[in-house]
Amino acid sequence: MEKQTLIPAVSAACLALLAGCAGPTVNLATSEPIKVDIAMRLDVYQHSPAGSASKPAKTETAKAPADVESSRRNRMADVQEFKNSRIVGEGREGLLVIRIDTPGDYGDYVRKTVAAENADRIALMKSEAEKEKIPLADVQKRQGELWQKRSFKDEWIEVAQPDGSWKWVQKE
Repeated sequence: MEKQTLIPAVSAACLALLAGCAGPTVNLATSEPIKVDIAMRLDVYQHSPAGSASKPAKTETAKAPADVESSRRNRMADVQEFKNSRIVGEGREGLLVIRIDTPGDYGDYVRKTVAAENADRIALMKSEAEKEKIPLADVQKRQGELWQKRSFKDEWIEVAQPDGSWKWVQKE
């Protein structure tokens, strides 16, 4: 057989074989959803460049709004865990309030985290008050209402009573 007739014949035979073959059926479905449990730790260190040890330390200044939002995002899971554990609640002024003072290292961590969150919330509220040219108390009241609405069922919130007093209740 000549080469010119052999190539088309072999090509046709291969095509016929491949077209007739059905691959194995692969079932990708699972009876239960795949669960992934990830624990992560991130340590960030800042080292000063060589020879800069003699420079005075920079004093801390007010954070930019983007930095405040980034800090709040980084502690969001911890704050939600404290709320879920009913350790903290949303106060009427848009700030977190520690409802159960936990002892030990964990209690210190809760207090430190709540203080940092409240400092960032205050910074954002002050910025908003300046931008809108309204009193800080008005912004705090508005933020308090907003955070109460955002709270999940059974989280502690501070609500106004008909007599003008305030009471802690679990959100329904």
